[in-house]
Amino acid sequence: MITLSYSGGILLYLLIWLVTIGILWARELWRNRAYSWESNSRRILNCPGCHVSFTAPDNANVTRCPQCNSICFYRKR
Repeated sequence: MITLSYSGGILLYLLIWLVTIGILWARELWRNRAYSWESNSRRILNCPGCHVSFTAPDNANVTRCPQCNSICFYRKR
């Protein structure tokens, strides 16, 4: 049988939690890098009619909403 004092048990418990948090943090950093997307040549627009967000080509100032087919304008602010 392994004997474990109270202070050793608390230290082991904290060490397990720190390792778990470290693994979850590293996994989140990996997921952000692996699944991130860039919109270099696209713009994100929001339809004023149905409030759907969608991407449009960067050179287009006028496009149609893919859901309700209404015309959406890109206004620079």
